[in-house]
Amino acid sequence: MDPITHGLTGAVMAQAGLRQRWGRQATLATVVGAMIPDIDVFWSRGVLALETHRGITHSFVGAIVLASALGAALLPLGREKRWWVLAGLSLGAIVGGHLFIDLINNYGIQLFLPFSKARPALDLVFILDPLVTVPLLVSLACGVVWRARAAWLGRLAFAWLAVYIAALGVSHAAALANLRQAAVAQGIAALRVSALPEPMNPIAWEGFVEDRTHYWQGRVSALGGPVLLAPSLKPVTVAAAVAAQSPEVQIYLWFARFPTLIERVEDGRRILDYTDLRFSYAPLGNRPFGRLRVILSQEGAVERVLLNP
Repeated sequence: MDPITHGLTGAVMAQAGLRQRWGRQATLATVVGAMIPDIDVFWSRGVLALETHRGITHSFVGAIVLASALGAALLPLGREKRWWVLAGLSLGAIVGGHLFIDLINNYGIQLFLPFSKARPALDLVFILDPLVTVPLLVSLACGVVWRARAAWLGRLAFAWLAVYIAALGVSHAAALANLRQAAVAQGIAALRVSALPEPMNPIAWEGFVEDRTHYWQGRVSALGGPVLLAPSLKPVTVAAAVAAQSPEVQIYLWFARFPTLIERVEDGRRILDYTDLRFSYAPLGNRPFGRLRVILSQEGAVERVLLNP
């Protein structure tokens, strides 16, 4: 999710009762804790960012290290002198206010580093969702006006989030079931079926079915109805095999869940444009994220690699 939502989540954690018990140290622990995993943006550049962002700082091991350091940093800032209390508050904010919120969208998060580079994603919430962010903001604003009820308002905001995410889980499961039925009806031998969230629409999902040679994409509703799946070829060509020898392309193919490829020739050079269909939706008319351009020289070697050109 976006940094604002992470920060608001941490602030509402403090509002819901932690601030009343541990004071400003709790507020700092939860707000900073809910945002600190994104410190990885400072060393995530270019194609490498696909591997390093939401990497070690977003893992359970990284969460423990960050929480330990944050707890120590907060010791001089208030009356609480037990390091483990401040570290525990920080860890709760990191896991609940950041890792979990990132886990429920479709980008993926490397929770198990350094033991595994798997990128689990629950595919429930679009990366920007006002139905998550706005209730948190309203809770904080109302808590300023009605201070005596601030803790109750914070808990109410989290109750809403629990109900909303649970409802999305039910909708997601129904969409997956409908998508599987559509794949069978269209004679697709599905190897993998995914339903990704759309913005501001808890009923409609972007469906993907993978078979041996294609990715099939189509809009699917949790309420049922017809599903039209359009095919896109997997990136299996001679030029793609050459490009795949590049470490940068290897990182991209590891990151992309539904990579497709368009090839063309310009001035004797072969241009390979990869797109991850997961990010084919472009809000507000912007170009979609998750594109990679590989330029092969006239001799057939990788000359240049560009992320989101």
